[in-house]
Amino acid sequence: MKKLIAVSAAAAIVATMGYASEVDDLKAELEQLKKEVAQLKKQTKGLKVKHLKKQISQLKSAALNDNIKWSVDLRSSIDAIDYKTVKGDHVKKHDLIQNRLWLGMAYAPTQNLTFRGTLAYYKNYGESQSARPYTMQGQGFQNYDWFVSENPTDGTVRVKEAYFIYFGSKLFDADIPWTASFGRRPSTTGLLTNYREDDKAKSPIGHIINMEFDGASFKFDLSNVTDVSGMYFKVCMGRGFSNATPHYQFNALSYTTDDNVNPDTDLAGFIFVPYDDGQYSIHTTFFYAWRLMGLTNQQLGMYGMASQGFDLTQYNPTNPFATPQINRNTISGQMQYFNQLMWVGQTQMGFKNVGGEYGWAISGVADGIGDGISDFLDDTVAFISYAGTKTDPNELGMLGTTDSKIGGSVYLGAQIPALFTEDGRLGFEFNHGSKYWRPFTYGEDTMAGSKLATRGNAYEAYYTQPLIGKTLSFQVRYTYMDYDYTGSDMFFGATGAPVKIDDIKDNLNNPMWLAQHNINPDTVVDTAQDLRFYIRYRY
Repeated sequence: MKKLIAVSAAAAIVATMGYASEVDDLKAELEQLKKEVAQLKKQTKGLKVKHLKKQISQLKSAALNDNIKWSVDLRSSIDAIDYKTVKGDHVKKHDLIQNRLWLGMAYAPTQNLTFRGTLAYYKNYGESQSARPYTMQGQGFQNYDWFVSENPTDGTVRVKEAYFIYFGSKLFDADIPWTASFGRRPSTTGLLTNYREDDKAKSPIGHIINMEFDGASFKFDLSNVTDVSGMYFKVCMGRGFSNATPHYQFNALSYTTDDNVNPDTDLAGFIFVPYDDGQYSIHTTFFYAWRLMGLTNQQLGMYGMASQGFDLTQYNPTNPFATPQINRNTISGQMQYFNQLMWVGQTQMGFKNVGGEYGWAISGVADGIGDGISDFLDDTVAFISYAGTKTDPNELGMLGTTDSKIGGSVYLGAQIPALFTEDGRLGFEFNHGSKYWRPFTYGEDTMAGSKLATRGNAYEAYYTQPLIGKTLSFQVRYTYMDYDYTGSDMFFGATGAPVKIDDIKDNLNNPMWLAQHNINPDTVVDTAQDLRFYIRYRY
């Protein structure tokens, strides 16, 4: 027993000694840590917390690849185009092949500021502008800024869109989220026209505006203060043409106004959406465009007389239609005719300011019909739209007259599931335009001309089929335009004057009547067709 007590006492003494030793070790380590902390404090003295946060944010940005995000949209297409003229001739090309590339850009340095842009390349196979032979028509107006990225030319890469958007959470103290945007705005492939293009809708109503534009927009979300779903008001403004002399021009000061050409062309208006619950929506717009360009009746009359072979060297302004015709049965007469037509085109056909125009539209969209009636109706999109224009001419006249003229258009469409495939889509569209209908749809992607500018009837059907999700798809589309009047896709001066197609057919053998109405029957289209097939890659 005594031995057991002795052994226990010894063990306790040893344990106590071990514990004391551990405590001493911990004290030493603690002292060492205190010294290291003091040293760190000394090293980081004066270093502010916000600087550390900034460094951490920069590291996170680098780790998350914080830079411009790119997207690719490549489309290869072939169009078969056929124009039937008032003379009954068919002018056609059945193998117009193009590549179109859009490189999308996006970057958001903060939560309330975003940059977006699109670089565009649109080219006919083998196209080379510089290699084209000289013709009296030259290059036409295909490089005009309103639609320069929307029609195939050469291999030039252009800026289609480039703008920034600032997002505000409140307008002063009101619960009105708002945005402000400046730059080359997204003003093509707007609402309604986006269905046929298989794209998301851009800013304007595509029924009346579909063209590239430099400008600004300010959007105000009114749904919170009105308790009406999706209500917003958007102010839009821009400049379609700048009158400014080129830099280092020999006979003018750089970037000043040139009184010999068309003045600045501006546009301002608004988009108002009174209701949008995600399924049913109503969209409206109104705008005014200032100082629109075009040719005058006098200019077009001179060109019409030249094209009909009247000898302008014997032109009598007091009785112009007493002017004799050139004898084109001789070589000298043919040369005179050619040189005269070239002279008129090069020296007498500069655009003039012909006045302004009002425009408006109201559109209703149903993205799904009913609620659970059937899967087919749930997946059906239908729309109806009415648009109008009213000219405001100056003394030079618009659309062939100095009187103000009102035009109108109706646009109907439906897109339904293709029942023979799982995710294909069938679309059907119709539009009708009146005699003086004059929209801004120059950027519409139809090779045979803007169907929505048709003064007459236009019909369209298309089938879109995804192949590999949304990444790879194809479309077949057929467009048919039946014109009642001329001037459907022209500018705002005398070239846009409506002349009834049936009247032209009745006077094909009357050169005086044709000249009086500025008609060249070789280029007046009675009907136009465009059959397109494309395959498209998007990522």
